[in-house]
Amino acid sequence: MSYILDALRKADAQRSRGAVPDLSAQPLDAPAGTDAPAARGVRLGLLAGLVVLAAALGTGAWWWFAAARPGPPA
Repeated sequence: MSYILDALRKADAQRSRGAVPDLSAQPLDAPAGTDAPAARGVRLGLLAGLVVLAAALGTGAWWWFAAARPGPPA
């Protein structure tokens, strides 16, 4: 029983020194180098918009040049 009490006291001492986080510990902020999820979403939205714009421009150019070609002689 004494060994158990000594182990519990040591564990409490380690927790109070900050060696082991407990349930009341506050999480740290993310490091400055990582992107927030909102910034990542904005980037993905811009990338998706650029892909759609490129597809629309490609389709428009294809129709434009297809209409400009002369047809077969009658």
